[in-house]
Amino acid sequence: MRRFSVIFFMFALIFSVSCENKVSIPSQEISDNDTEEEIPDEDADTAQEPLFNLKVEKNEKNLLSCRLTFSTKEERKTFVKYYSPTHSGYKIAEDSAKSEHYFFLWGMRENRDYKIEIYSDEETPKLLATAEFHSGNVPESVYPVYLVTNEKERVMRGFVLFSQVSDNSLEPASIVMIDNDGFPVWYYEHDTPGFADLEDPEFIKETNHIFVGIHKYPSMAEIPVEDGIEIDLEGNIIWKSPEIAGSYYSETSWHHDYKLLDDGTILFLRAIYDNNVITDRIMNVDRDYNELWNWGYPDSPDYFNTITCVDPEAEWCDWTHSNTAFPDKDKRFIYFNARRLGFYKMDMATKEIVWKFGKDGSFTMLSDNIYPWPDYPHDPKIREDGKALLFYDNAWEERTYSRVIEYIFDEDSMTAEISFEFDGFSSGRGWLAPAWGDADYLENGNIFVTKGMVSRPENSSLFELTRDGQVVWELYTEMNDDFMVEIYNADKFVPPLEFLDE
Repeated sequence: MRRFSVIFFMFALIFSVSCENKVSIPSQEISDNDTEEEIPDEDADTAQEPLFNLKVEKNEKNLLSCRLTFSTKEERKTFVKYYSPTHSGYKIAEDSAKSEHYFFLWGMRENRDYKIEIYSDEETPKLLATAEFHSGNVPESVYPVYLVTNEKERVMRGFVLFSQVSDNSLEPASIVMIDNDGFPVWYYEHDTPGFADLEDPEFIKETNHIFVGIHKYPSMAEIPVEDGIEIDLEGNIIWKSPEIAGSYYSETSWHHDYKLLDDGTILFLRAIYDNNVITDRIMNVDRDYNELWNWGYPDSPDYFNTITCVDPEAEWCDWTHSNTAFPDKDKRFIYFNARRLGFYKMDMATKEIVWKFGKDGSFTMLSDNIYPWPDYPHDPKIREDGKALLFYDNAWEERTYSRVIEYIFDEDSMTAEISFEFDGFSSGRGWLAPAWGDADYLENGNIFVTKGMVSRPENSSLFELTRDGQVVWELYTEMNDDFMVEIYNADKFVPPLEFLDE
């Protein structure tokens, strides 16, 4: 039976664990083998205790988490610490005083005994009660990963959220979070009536929810199924799109990019088929799929008027191949990337192109580089200050290697220069991923990279990169004789947890 494992190039620590959960308060303790424990509250003496009705309940949707509830006679703020002998754990605090308390404890590693400590949130905290919880194992839909580099002092502390894509249609679609030490700390499985992947997952900090699109394979083309979902950390579906028949890259579904915007609306890309030519339409819809704004390449025939194909001899002409679109915060402009054509800025009101970034574009290149412009790039990002562009640059026509490249650009002088480039060759890490992949800015200044679709014997991997070009964290995916797990993109974020070892 395959289980999730993390392989370090050092010795393994083997220890025994108990399957018994316990809860206790001063002068009172109970213990049994159930997954849910409760302090009796029949007599009046119980109400005099610091807390009562203490209960620990496992979360069946995610066995690396549990629910903690208890009552206090008076309204009071509390906080909880939970940790194991081999995991330093976390602290979670309440925002306000209350008498009925609820904590969702998550981010645990699998098959561990966790001690739970409940404290009063005061200038001098008082330990009110303790409990124990034994975490379960991750499901078989979560494949093994292998941590190969971890320079902890240079890595952003956080979790990595991603979907593992494989050719195994017998298992449900799943997404997983991995901590900096390479351990799974959260997962979610989604059942669909056919073969599907969960794609492009993103952690939404404002709500602590996960937003993810459903990549529906051709076997699902005639089955009405949602395009995307929003879930909470407990694994509950908070929202799902209308159920629509169609599959990935069909004219009724979406492809490449399915995201939640800051205003709560949805943006995705939809294919347009005209005879044998495939192009794209950018769609902005509300939660009920009412159209708010849309634009497609055929809407601007004066600008996009020269059709070129990846392979002129192929049955289908893949012309524009867009892979991302996003508006600015005021929805005045929208940016979109056509891998073979360039990266564009458009006025959303007039639907006029403001500029094109790339080869034969609007900007003059100031840097002296043999390959100055992106070649078939993926999922570009604009830095928060609006002065830099970051590309995961796959390579297609000009180069035989992939790279991460950043440009400083000036919209007044219409000039650009290369500010950062990493191809891995100086450290023996050069790679070629002709498809997929991603590069993101991190809060600590590093860049987080999804290597994308590679060929054997190369591993698909995730790595964190410093501005001086050092790989300080890297995780390999599963690869064996039967299949290879690949990653389309990933989201690294700082979770809403306080790490106890900081």
